[in-house]
Amino acid sequence: MKRFAICLAAFLLASPVSVAAAKRSCSSDSAKQEVAGTIRSFFAALAADDEEAVRRLTTPGFYAFDVGKRYSGPELSKAVADAHRSGRTIEWNIGPVDARVDCAYAFAAWENVGAAGTAPNLQPRTWLESALLVRRDGRWLIDFLHSTPKDPRN
Repeated sequence: MKRFAICLAAFLLASPVSVAAAKRSCSSDSAKQEVAGTIRSFFAALAADDEEAVRRLTTPGFYAFDVGKRYSGPELSKAVADAHRSGRTIEWNIGPVDARVDCAYAFAAWENVGAAGTAPNLQPRTWLESALLVRRDGRWLIDFLHSTPKDPRN
């Protein structure tokens, strides 16, 4: 048993994974800012109908729950672009992002206050949103997004 404990300790000390994990803080303020930046960039890409940027900011398996439907990244990009082409405006204003960061995963939640509709009849809207992000190749990518309208009575 003593020999096993010595071998295990030697392995853990020599393991680059454990050394790297011990040296870095996975939930730093900069990591939280990176997560928030990814979310803001995602919505800016949707607003600009930039499907390629949406693809770069999401995982290949990304999907979203929005307006009662499941969308893949390309489906969500197309739905927003189609809305824009039909004359609809969607304004998003991401509030403070509450990010909970681990080394490879992050959960984020925020209020998105904006408006939607056709000019000049834009209706104020507030959405409650959350996302799961994964860290790949040194950057955060959105893997899942959930958006639901805030109850206007609250």
